[in-house]
Amino acid sequence: MIAGFILALTLFCFSLSSVVANDFAGANSYFLFAVNDDDRAAILDAMESANMKVLRVFITSVDEGTKGSSAVYVDDLELKAVGTYDDTILGKIDSLAKEASTRGIKLIIALHDRYALGTYSSDAYVTKYDLQSDASAFYTNADAVSDYDNRITHILNYQSPNFGKAWKDLSEVIFAFDIENEAMGHLDVVAPDWWCGRAQTLRTVLGDSTIQITTGGGVDLVSSVRADFFTCSDIDIVALHSYNLDPFYLAYYTNLGKSLAVPSGKRLLFEEFGAEGSDKQGEISSAITTLISTGIPWAYWELSIPGQSSSSYEVWTDEPSWSTIKAGALNTIEKGGESNWSEIDTD
Repeated sequence: MIAGFILALTLFCFSLSSVVANDFAGANSYFLFAVNDDDRAAILDAMESANMKVLRVFITSVDEGTKGSSAVYVDDLELKAVGTYDDTILGKIDSLAKEASTRGIKLIIALHDRYALGTYSSDAYVTKYDLQSDASAFYTNADAVSDYDNRITHILNYQSPNFGKAWKDLSEVIFAFDIENEAMGHLDVVAPDWWCGRAQTLRTVLGDSTIQITTGGGVDLVSSVRADFFTCSDIDIVALHSYNLDPFYLAYYTNLGKSLAVPSGKRLLFEEFGAEGSDKQGEISSAITTLISTGIPWAYWELSIPGQSSSSYEVWTDEPSWSTIKAGALNTIEKGGESNWSEIDTD
């Protein structure tokens, strides 16, 4: 009798978990806040038509005409000097959050881009800490770490002109904060505790907010599923990035990630992937099929006007890859997921 009760309870719990688990899709458009009104609305409308639920953007400087787009130049939050904040970029992202929210889309905000540390651009940290040839000191220098914690605190306490409260309290429009986009990307892991330390800073400022804290991904799946991410109590989501879309590679590392996530209470988000070349559409289709089978939500890199067809990862609705992404997103949200994402309305 007891055994029967336990079996019934187990089946009930399994049934309940399958009801609450959900899945969703989204997209990166990291400088969308900088493009003109018409293009911004068109990209958001396309995302809404695909029932996408998250949009990922970066707090980083944007050059005029980035990737052939209508983008205007936008300064980073600290472009002139570390600790001297120009909130113009935050205001633009805040307005984007309002526009996205009317379409049922929440933002993932990367608090900084590792590649602004002397790779594709050079921000104020490069000047202050002489990072041009080696960005390692950004992660190892105690003063740089303190400066970055101050940046985090400033961003989270930014008072939204559109919503009338601090960003840290805007869980209705902000889904997550990335600690940094691809921290230590293409470097040695010079400071393995850095992610958890910054997550602790985020948690202290967020308090009981339900906005999620994510790792910000790695340059590949190996660096995205570092074991220490799963032992840091203040990290909520381990973000996965990969441009190697081989189905066996994706399946192996997503399964590895799930084996670490389940016992640690973490969730996985395939936050960044993309394809280019002559089989761009086919690779995207294969990757989405694999990701749907894993039950892990995903976001494509990236939506942009114009798209770049086979020459690069950017996609717009006038190329065949968009129909594949849209169909995949609509299919994803109809499937049961690996986790319960109560922060995302998938009805």
